[in-house]
Amino acid sequence: MLRAVKVKICGLMNKEDVKMCARHGADIIGFVVDYPRPVPWNLSVQAAQKLLTAGSPSETCIVTGGTPDKIIKSVSETKPDYVQLHSGENLEDTARVVNELKKYGVKVIKTIFPGTPYLEKTALDFCKTGIYALLFDPRTPDDAIIGGAADIPAFIKLKNAVNCPVIFAGGINPGNAAAIIQNTGAQIIDLMTGVEIPRGVKDEAKVISLFNALSKIK
Repeated sequence: MLRAVKVKICGLMNKEDVKMCARHGADIIGFVVDYPRPVPWNLSVQAAQKLLTAGSPSETCIVTGGTPDKIIKSVSETKPDYVQLHSGENLEDTARVVNELKKYGVKVIKTIFPGTPYLEKTALDFCKTGIYALLFDPRTPDDAIIGGAADIPAFIKLKNAVNCPVIFAGGINPGNAAAIIQNTGAQIIDLMTGVEIPRGVKDEAKVISLFNALSKIK
């Protein structure tokens, strides 16, 4: 079924969850790989390699961070469709990653956090590096476990200020996803804990409920 919004479900950790999320309609399956800080969803490159092909035909994304060399190495070994930079990478490092990953055909998503100084200008500068999209996320490297709800007015302002897609993340669950999309005009949403119970395990009932709710958006 065609949807106006693309759905990324992140933090997958086992093959059963990967297949289940793909089966119910996830457009992008996300894996936290070799992340530079301790988080419950973190996988080694070797563990991720075994899961990345399990969710066909969904696209794949690894969420990582660190130096450009480390990121490029992780991508070259896992070969996802996207890489999400989620650890405070600067403009120079992001531009290098974008340029290096062109040879693999990998698109770069750059996370930008609500407290970023000169948020709109910084977001525009990141778009100029050639990234595929920004991800506006309250889940910073310092509070990756806690997360939180995104600021909808700030998201709308940011989305209207830049010329690349902005992914909405933070606080989305099956009960509010449709309203968030309708209120923000988001074209891509990113969920992790909103379809989990317990942490690190995706709940099939929640995933089904999510896509049922999205199917009713007019």
